Amino acid sequence: MGSVSVGERFDRVVTFDELGARAFAALVGDFNPLHHDEDLATASRFGGLIISGTQSSAMMLAMTATFFADRGNAVGLDFGFKFRKAIRMGETVRMEWVVTAVTPKAGLGDIIELEGTLTLLSSNEVALTGHSKAAMLAN
Repeated sequence: MGSVSVGERFDRVVTFDELGARAFAALVGDFNPLHHDEDLATASRFGGLIISGTQSSAMMLAMTATFFADRGNAVGLDFGFKFRKAIRMGETVRMEWVVTAVTPKAGLGDIIELEGTLTLLSSNEVALTGHSKAAMLAN
């Protein structure tokens, strides 16, 4: 089993293209017109189509799964997100997680806590924050 250390970081840069963002929203059943109706979204306070919060949070969740999969068997225990700013379709973002605690738990393995951010590269504004707790399972 690979070890995880406090302070360890991992990130990903992604652009939320319109075609993919609309398809993702439809796939998960999010038919909010701010994700699909360009005229309505343009007239809204957002000035254009925005991605579904389910997409940004799912991609953040997937990052943790991939990070742990490279080190051994792990399961997610707790996740939470705060949506601080809408993300326009076409926006490029940096998603990042930082390991904030590693606590050994007898008979289970290590409990890993992380803090995450999703930052808009165009303005350096944080659009989403998150926390995660996972168990890195012992053999």
